[in-house]
Amino acid sequence: MMSSTFRRLLPSSSSLFHRCMVSISPFHTPTSSTEVLASFHQLLLLNPRPSVIEFNKLMSSLVRMKHFQIAVSLSQQMELVRIIPDLYTSNILINCFCHLEHVDFGFSVLAKTFKLGFQPDVITFNTLMNGLCRNGKIDEAVDLFDKIAAIGYQPDLYSYNVIVNGLCKIGNMHAAISLLNRMTEKGCDPDVVTYNSIVDGLCKRNLLTYAFVLFMKIKKQGILVDVIAYNSLIHGLCCSSNQKEALVLFNEMLNRNIAPDLFTFNILVDEFCKEGMVVKAQCIVGMMIQKGIEPNVVTYNSLVDGYGLHGQLHRANTLFHVMIKKNCEPDMHTYNILINWYCKCKRIDVAVELLEEMLDKGLFPNNHTYGSVIHGLCLANYPWEALKIFKFLFTSACPPDVITFSALIDGFCKCGMLDSALDLFQEMGMRLLDRAYEAFRNMEENGFSPDSCSYNVIIHGFLCHKDLLRASELIREMREKGFSADNTTVALVIKNMRL
Repeated sequence: MMSSTFRRLLPSSSSLFHRCMVSISPFHTPTSSTEVLASFHQLLLLNPRPSVIEFNKLMSSLVRMKHFQIAVSLSQQMELVRIIPDLYTSNILINCFCHLEHVDFGFSVLAKTFKLGFQPDVITFNTLMNGLCRNGKIDEAVDLFDKIAAIGYQPDLYSYNVIVNGLCKIGNMHAAISLLNRMTEKGCDPDVVTYNSIVDGLCKRNLLTYAFVLFMKIKKQGILVDVIAYNSLIHGLCCSSNQKEALVLFNEMLNRNIAPDLFTFNILVDEFCKEGMVVKAQCIVGMMIQKGIEPNVVTYNSLVDGYGLHGQLHRANTLFHVMIKKNCEPDMHTYNILINWYCKCKRIDVAVELLEEMLDKGLFPNNHTYGSVIHGLCLANYPWEALKIFKFLFTSACPPDVITFSALIDGFCKCGMLDSALDLFQEMGMRLLDRAYEAFRNMEENGFSPDSCSYNVIIHGFLCHKDLLRASELIREMREKGFSADNTTVALVIKNMRL
């Protein structure tokens, strides 16, 4: 038996419960996972224990802090001490697994929920559909959506928005618009989120006419169009080289008191820089600073590239140091831009210094970096130095791809060393050619259309290895796209015809 004296030293069950409830009351939000864990272990000491609702509050706090793995651990401890979960617990747990990219575990929790006798609600299925879409499993999410609708669950606005957004991301605009029509038929009114997804999807597929028709429809319906829709349209117009229309839309935003965000300004800055209109880009940057929006690394990268395009490397270099002074740390893309322009100006010494600085900062060069250096060395008549770097890449964590390969072969050809270029193909073997061909075919999937140089390089490889069938197919494909064979390709075709 515990002595009465010792018992008096312990806090009463009610006072301990009061302290726990203060820590998780609506007036006190836990500020750290440590605080949540302390409250959790205090709840476990109570006799009798509070209901599962109080434990759910703690798990919800961890989810808000994005401590998904800790929330899962708490649920496992709850199970060990026989705290029976409810539907809300299951929904929290499914949400955690979806964020941890373990949607399959989320479906396991769903199965357990059925076994416990709980009926999942639309939130349960919404969480799973969102998890599938986050993991790129759009078809599975659509299948789940159709199944729950078939068994009597009424999808809500969030359900439709998740699926519409997923379909738009994979470019299935026909299915997305069909679902939009289905929403209205079912009496579920689309909101600005629904329309934003579809407008953005149409713009990214260069279906600007349809995007603007939908945009006008939204405005006529009285739905408040936000900055996201404007950003999608402005970006689409810029990608189509319609800068004037993009500026008209930008001014419309301002007139409608829709505040442009950082993304809006970066779209315009990047477009003006690409078109060589750096002065206009600077005006946009000035406007964004006036509105209290600080330029970020994307803004600076566009400007640095714009100066490089104009051959104003001194200004690009000055801006590079301004970034550092303003605590805007240059990224790999910044270095790649500078290295590329210095190489094109045959300033290999500066390019190499930047490459070394990049490595010192823990930024790992990629094929674009090495491709620029190799191309620069060839321009400066150092093809053998370029070849040394190329061969080094085979032993590095950045094996050469079609970009690096093209730069080297193109460099040898421009140095008038055609025989050396052909010997290089022979030396590298079919292993590199297969890798280069795979990268070549993946270019369009990654949003880059192969150019004349890319076609000629791949055709060179197949001709050098006497694969006339694939070379002929690529030559025909190249011509259909409006490209022509270069002198090297013509010479190799003639040589193979003579054999």
